[in-house]
This record gives sequence, C-alpha cells and structure tokens, in this order.
Amino acid sequence: MISTLAGPNEYLINLELKNRISKFSEVHGNLAIEQIDGTETDLQYIGDSVSNLSFLSPNRLIILKRGSENKQLQDSIEKILDLVPDTNEIIIVEPNIDKRLSYYKYLKKSTDFKEFINLDNNELTNWITKYVNEKDGKISPSDARYLIEIAGNNQLRLYNELNKLISYKSTISKDSINLLVEPMPQSTIFQLLEAAFVGDNKKLLKIYEDQKMQKVEPQQIIALLTWQIHILALINAAGTKSSNEIASETKVSPYVISKSMNIAKKLSKNDIQKLTSSLLELDIKLKNKTVDADDALLQLLFSIKS
Repeated sequence: MISTLAGPNEYLINLELKNRISKFSEVHGNLAIEQIDGTETDLQYIGDSVSNLSFLSPNRLIILKRGSENKQLQDSIEKILDLVPDTNEIIIVEPNIDKRLSYYKYLKKSTDFKEFINLDNNELTNWITKYVNEKDGKISPSDARYLIEIAGNNQLRLYNELNKLISYKSTISKDSINLLVEPMPQSTIFQLLEAAFVGDNKKLLKIYEDQKMQKVEPQQIIALLTWQIHILALINAAGTKSSNEIASETKVSPYVISKSMNIAKKLSKNDIQKLTSSLLELDIKLKNKTVDADDALLQLLFSIKS
C-alpha cells in the first residue's frame, strides 16, 4: 500500500502518522519501520529501501518525508514506487508540496492521497477549548481567540503553545498568553498599519522595534504589509457587503476581514492604490540601491497619515 499525507496542517498530519505507526508497530514491531528524509537522502538509497524485504518481519513500513524538495526524487518517483513489493507499506509525507508539480499530480492520482487543510478560526477556537479541557485545564472561548490572534492559526504551533501554557498554569488567561507566547509577525503587522493610519508615530515605532526584536527583516514587513493591504482592497471592492459575505467570497478568515473593516472604510480605492505603489517602489529600491532599509520603511509608514 502506498499513501500520501499532504497539506499545510502539520499537526493533523503528525497525528495521522503517529496513529498509523502505532497500529503497524503493534503487529510488526518497531524494527520493521524506517523513516527517510527525502530532502537529503541519496536516490539510490531510497530506491533500495522501498524495495528491500525484511529479515525480521514479513512486512515493512517506510515513511518518506518531504521528497518534493528533492528534484531527483520528484523526477523518479514513478519508477521508485514501481519497485515497492506488496509486503511493504509506504507513507509519503508532504506538508509543503507545490500543487503545480507533476510530482504532486502523480501522488494524488496514483496513491491513497489524504490532504489535511488548516482549520478556520471558529474550528480552531473549538479545538483549543476541547484540547485544554482534555488536559484538565480551562480557557474561555474569548481567550482561545486571543491566543489565535497572537500565535497565528498554525495548529501545530498552537498545540505546542497550549502545552507550554497548561504546564505553567492550568487556567489559561490573556495574562499568561502575553507572558509566555511570542507574537507572530502577522499578529502585529495589522497594529503597525493601524498606528500609521491614525498617525500614532510613537506606537508605530514601538511596534516596529518589536518586529526587529523578533528578527523580522524590512523585506518581510513589506511582504506582510502588502498582504494586509490586499485584504483592505478586497473589503473596499466589496462595498456594503458584510464581513461574513466577504469572507465567504474571498476565502479569507472572517476574523481577519472583520478586524480590517474599520481601516478599510476610511480608505478610497485611490488611497489603496497609492499605498500599494509606494510599497512596490520601496521594494524595488531596496533590491537595487544601497539604502537604510529600516529608515526608508519607517519614513513610508510615517508619511501615510500626512
């Protein structure tokens, strides 16, 4: 049997993989299991490994991870999987696979393919409260949403943060989240843009310095600002539609849309175009000229209100 576990939700992939390994191990033992890093392992070794029989067990389980990052393996995947005997089970793990690749298309067509997508914020909120409860802890839905706002919507990261928070104190609150969880860059980029629009330069500078302390480079900030402005453009173009309607049509989180609505209402289409052009201009300038990137980006942000 050859199967593929793919998609951006590494938490669910790891959970599925753990369950499959456990079931196989109960019957055939751990010595019949091999894990291969497809990014670094030699192609010949991979071919030999998936085709070899075991002297210790009638069956083998081979887990091949991130083969999409190995160009040689991409090009040879069909030939390699043709070598797999009926006694061997192969699980291909691809959390960051490019769907445009012929490698992806082949795996989806020719293997038992399961895709694990990210949960939306409502699903994550429910999962967080349920998980904390299972660990004999407590967290309110509002604090669960706050954790998502601070840590982002990566379920694997949230899982790790929850375990840390529960170890500190069984009742998770905003105070313990602020104390122990390092904010994701995306969680403060909105605040950075918001401060720029209201002309609060003191707050803007503080948020920018926080980003630098998190080792977020100016080019990354530009990319994140561009993403946020894209959200504002979507809201602006939607006119009088509700946040839920916009979220449904654009496939953007309802939380992100609703949070951006107030700023979007203050901007015209021309305002958004000007800001987009300014960011593009700055991006090109940073790539082609020797300038102080932090100073140039801050000057742009300071100029938004004026």
